[in-house]
Amino acid sequence: MSAPQSAEPRHTEGRGLPGTTPRQTAGTTETTGTTGTPGTAGKNGKNGKKKKRFELSRRGRRLTLAIHVVTSVGWVGLSLSMAVLALMGYTTDDAAVAKGVYYAMYVFDDTSVTVFSIAAAVSGILLSCGTVWGLLLHWWIVAKWVITLFMTIFAWFVIHPIVMKASENTARAGGAPPRPGWPADFLVWSVPMLFVLLTAAAVISVYKPWGRTSRGHRTLSRPRRT
Repeated sequence: MSAPQSAEPRHTEGRGLPGTTPRQTAGTTETTGTTGTPGTAGKNGKNGKKKKRFELSRRGRRLTLAIHVVTSVGWVGLSLSMAVLALMGYTTDDAAVAKGVYYAMYVFDDTSVTVFSIAAAVSGILLSCGTVWGLLLHWWIVAKWVITLFMTIFAWFVIHPIVMKASENTARAGGAPPRPGWPADFLVWSVPMLFVLLTAAAVISVYKPWGRTSRGHRTLSRPRRT
């Protein structure tokens, strides 16, 4: 005589497919997957783990943005001050004024301009690499970096030595009419040009024109991995 069949409903709890978790709702038992397609665990495991992209936290992004805005605006203000001083040094006939003007330009260029330009460049790189904007994904960012790189090199290796030369020339003049020489002729147009370029970079940052680069379009059309 065979054993009597059990009348109790058969539950699947604990007997689901490998990698699944049972879920019982309203008297029925469902089996939901937690690991997706079989074989994906190995891809997401230690050997196939994808390196995480550098990304700033929300607090870090705000702090970096604040530093970038303050130093960029300060750099624009310093370049305007340098342009005014260069014009004064070019037009004055007072030896004492010329000596003070070019010495002030030397002090600004050797301290504040250097610090503000480095801080603006570094914070800009962090914002580009640590946010969704990317470093080379948008034309407006590329344009800003071309302007910033040119200005930094030009200011450090061209403007600064010429400012020092103008300061030395006026310091040797004594009470005689100021004779800054060719450095004054060069500074009177080159320093205002830097101010114009910095202002253009600030305007580009606000309007963000020209769309994405080809690399940016490839990144946008690339399917995301889940």
